[in-house]
Amino acid sequence: MRLATPNGPFVGNGRDTRLTFATGAAVVRLSVSVAIVVLLLGLFALARATRINRQSIERDGLSRFRDAFRGRFPENLLAQVYAYLAERHGAQEPQYIVNPTDDLARVFGLADLDLEDAVLVIADRAGARLPRAHELDTLKTSVRTVEDLLRYLEPYFRPQVVKG
Repeated sequence: MRLATPNGPFVGNGRDTRLTFATGAAVVRLSVSVAIVVLLLGLFALARATRINRQSIERDGLSRFRDAFRGRFPENLLAQVYAYLAERHGAQEPQYIVNPTDDLARVFGLADLDLEDAVLVIADRAGARLPRAHELDTLKTSVRTVEDLLRYLEPYFRPQVVKG
């Protein structure tokens, strides 16, 4: 059987054509398989990069908060206030951004007795000295923002001198 091809006449019994077709199909299957594997690897890499980025952001929230006050307040105080406010706001992960000028009543719902509770919880978790009842009286008038809260709590986080 003679077949005409663009490159000239083709002489054969048709098996060569089927062999070429079978080889071509195998190449296509191999190409599709490689493409699927590359796609799966790409999705895996994307998921991993997203997780690493999320962890970086988590560190970033607390780091930003600490950087805003570094050197002005004890690290333990900063960590405890950040953790309490992020938890209070319902943040599931610690990437939550707490700004120094955030209004405690408006942003976190901390006013009056809730504010007193926050001060006591933060001091207790950190093992700091707890404010006495008469010391809490000034809290409602002097504390409005996150920075005010830190300023109020800072004396309770100072090391106590024990007279012996």
